[in-house]
Amino acid sequence: MSQKIKYMDIIFPDYIYDEIQSLQKELSHKDSRVWSISSTVNLLLRFCLHEDGVIYDQNASFLRDYLYAKESFLEDFTSRIFMSAH
Repeated sequence: MSQKIKYMDIIFPDYIYDEIQSLQKELSHKDSRVWSISSTVNLLLRFCLHEDGVIYDQNASFLRDYLYAKESFLEDFTSRIFMSAH
Protein backbone atom coordinates (compact mmCIF):
# COMPACT_ATOMS: atom_id res chain seq x y z
CA MET A 1 0.00 0.00 0.00
CA SER A 2 1.36 3.41 -0.84
CA GLN A 3 0.29 6.85 0.14
CA LYS A 4 1.12 10.20 -1.27
CA ILE A 5 1.60 12.81 1.35
CA LYS A 6 1.15 16.36 0.25
CA TYR A 7 3.14 19.00 2.05
CA MET A 8 1.67 22.43 2.37
CA ASP A 9 2.57 25.73 3.88
CA ILE A 10 0.62 26.64 6.96
CA ILE A 11 0.68 30.26 7.97
CA PHE A 12 0.29 30.80 11.68
CA PRO A 13 -0.48 34.14 13.28
CA ASP A 14 2.47 35.57 15.18
CA TYR A 15 1.12 34.66 18.62
CA ILE A 16 0.72 30.99 17.64
CA TYR A 17 4.17 30.88 16.08
CA ASP A 18 5.63 32.53 19.20
CA GLU A 19 3.99 29.90 21.39
CA ILE A 20 5.31 27.10 19.19
CA GLN A 21 8.81 28.59 19.51
CA SER A 22 8.39 28.78 23.27
CA LEU A 23 7.33 25.13 23.40
CA GLN A 24 10.24 24.22 21.13
CA LYS A 25 12.68 25.82 23.59
CA GLU A 26 11.03 24.11 26.57
CA LEU A 27 11.23 20.71 24.89
CA SER A 28 14.88 21.26 23.94
CA HIS A 29 15.72 22.30 27.48
CA LYS A 30 13.77 19.40 28.99
CA ASP A 31 15.35 16.57 27.05
CA SER A 32 18.61 18.15 25.79
CA ARG A 33 17.58 17.47 22.21
CA VAL A 34 17.33 19.99 19.40
CA TRP A 35 13.69 20.40 18.39
CA SER A 36 12.92 22.02 15.05
CA ILE A 37 9.74 23.98 14.44
CA SER A 38 8.41 21.22 12.18
CA SER A 39 9.11 18.47 14.74
CA THR A 40 7.44 20.59 17.43
CA VAL A 41 4.37 21.11 15.22
CA ASN A 42 4.35 17.38 14.45
CA LEU A 43 4.45 16.57 18.17
CA LEU A 44 1.59 19.01 18.83
CA LEU A 45 -0.47 17.41 16.07
CA ARG A 46 0.11 13.94 17.45
CA PHE A 47 -0.81 15.21 20.91
CA CYS A 48 -4.04 16.78 19.59
CA LEU A 49 -4.91 13.54 17.80
CA HIS A 50 -4.27 11.57 21.00
CA GLU A 51 -1.58 9.42 19.43
CA ASP A 52 -0.16 8.63 22.83
CA GLY A 53 1.48 5.45 21.56
CA VAL A 54 3.73 7.53 19.33
CA ILE A 55 4.48 10.22 21.91
CA TYR A 56 6.83 9.13 24.65
CA ASP A 57 5.11 9.07 28.03
CA GLN A 58 7.35 11.79 29.40
CA ASN A 59 6.47 14.12 26.52
CA ALA A 60 2.75 13.35 26.76
CA SER A 61 2.61 14.25 30.45
CA PHE A 62 4.83 17.29 29.88
CA LEU A 63 2.57 18.50 27.06
CA ARG A 64 -0.57 17.98 29.14
CA ASP A 65 0.91 20.07 31.94
CA TYR A 66 2.40 22.68 29.63
CA LEU A 67 -0.73 23.15 27.53
CA TYR A 68 -3.24 22.96 30.39
CA ALA A 69 -3.38 26.74 30.75
CA LYS A 70 -3.10 27.35 27.02
CA GLU A 71 -6.38 25.98 25.75
CA SER A 72 -7.06 28.96 23.48
CA PHE A 73 -3.64 28.50 21.84
CA LEU A 74 -4.36 24.81 21.27
CA GLU A 75 -7.79 25.55 19.78
CA ASP A 76 -6.37 28.23 17.49
CA PHE A 77 -3.50 25.95 16.48
CA THR A 78 -5.78 23.04 15.55
CA SER A 79 -8.31 25.23 13.75
CA ARG A 80 -5.49 26.77 11.69
CA ILE A 81 -4.27 23.29 10.74
CA PHE A 82 -7.75 22.12 9.75
CA MET A 83 -8.44 25.27 7.73
CA SER A 84 -5.18 24.76 5.83
CA ALA A 85 -6.07 21.15 5.08
CA HIS A 86 -9.20 22.09 3.15
